[in-house]
Amino acid sequence: MRVRLSEPVIKAQGLGKTYQFHRQPQGLAGAVRGLFHREATIVQAVRGLDLSVGRGEVVGLLGPNGAGKTTVVKMLCGLLVPTTGSLEVCGERPADRSHTFLSRISVIFGQKAMLWWDVSTRESLKIHRSMYGISRDDFRTTVARLGDLLGITDVLDTPVRHLSLGQRMRCELALALLHRPTLLFADEPTIGLDVQAKVTVRNLLRDINRTFGTTIVLTSHDMNDVEALTDRVVVVKAGQAAFDGNLAALRAHAGIPAEVVLTYRDTPNLPPDVSRKSTKDGPRGIRLRLGDQPVPELVHAAARWGELVDFRIVEAGLDEVMSKVFSEGGERP
Repeated sequence: MRVRLSEPVIKAQGLGKTYQFHRQPQGLAGAVRGLFHREATIVQAVRGLDLSVGRGEVVGLLGPNGAGKTTVVKMLCGLLVPTTGSLEVCGERPADRSHTFLSRISVIFGQKAMLWWDVSTRESLKIHRSMYGISRDDFRTTVARLGDLLGITDVLDTPVRHLSLGQRMRCELALALLHRPTLLFADEPTIGLDVQAKVTVRNLLRDINRTFGTTIVLTSHDMNDVEALTDRVVVVKAGQAAFDGNLAALRAHAGIPAEVVLTYRDTPNLPPDVSRKSTKDGPRGIRLRLGDQPVPELVHAAARWGELVDFRIVEAGLDEVMSKVFSEGGERP
C-alpha cells in the first residue's frame, strides 16, 4: 500500500510503550533472594502520544534526556513494538519490518557510521544497491545526482578512512538517500562536527528536503540545528507530547520576554532602578528585559540616559526557551 500525497507520512494515535524488568536487590543476600522472589517493575516510557507528520515536513522531535523521544523514534523505525495505540508510517505497520516499509525509510546517525571503513564510498553504495534491488541505470543516475548535490563526486572512490569528518558525513548522507526514501530520520546529524561542517550538513539536509521532497524527523540537542532546519517542533516530556507547533509558538509558550539591547556613544548614566535590572552588552551597551512598557516610551526614556546610537529587540535564544520548556513540570523519574 503506497502512501498517498494527502495522507500523513507518520500517523500515531494513543501511542504507548511499557517496559517491564526485575529489580536486583543489593548485596550477595539480595542476589540470592532475587533467584526465588523477583520484584517486577513497570516503566511507562511513552503514553498516549498523538503525532501526525505530513509529507515533505521537517519536524524536530525534542525532549530532555529520559523523556521518551528515543523510544518514540525506535517505534517509528519498527525497532520496538508499541504496547498500546495505533501507528502507521508510510502507510505500513513499522513493527512488521517489511521490505516495502524499509525501502521507504532511512536513518542517519551522527555517532554511528554506516560506511565500510576500508573501502570507498562507491563500494558501500554498490552493496546498498544490491540490498534495495536498485537497477544499474537508476543507480548510476542517483549516484551522479547525489554526487553533485552533496559535493562528493571527487571522493567517491577514496577509501573512507582517508576522508575528513565533513566529507564522511556527506558520504553517509549519500548512502542514506541512495534508495530515495520517503522519510529520513536524522539523529544528531552534526554532532562532533566543526562550525563550518555543521553549516554544510544543515544546508544539505535543507536541499535534500527541497529537491527530493523527503520528510525529515530531526532529533538533536543542538538548537542551531533545530532553528536552521525545522518547520515545526514536537516536545516530548514524560512520554507525552507537551508541545506541538512552530518555533514562534514555542517561544510564546515559554513566555520568556524579549530583550532590548541599547548601545550608546559613551557609557550611559542609568537610573538606579534601571541599573539593577540591566546587564552589560559591551562597554557602551546594556540589555533590558522587554516587559509591559510600550516600546516608544522605553526609547524616549533611554534617550535621556545618554546619546543613543542603536536600539535592537532580541528574542530569547532557543537554548533558553527549551530549558524553560523542559523544566516545566519536571522530568519523568
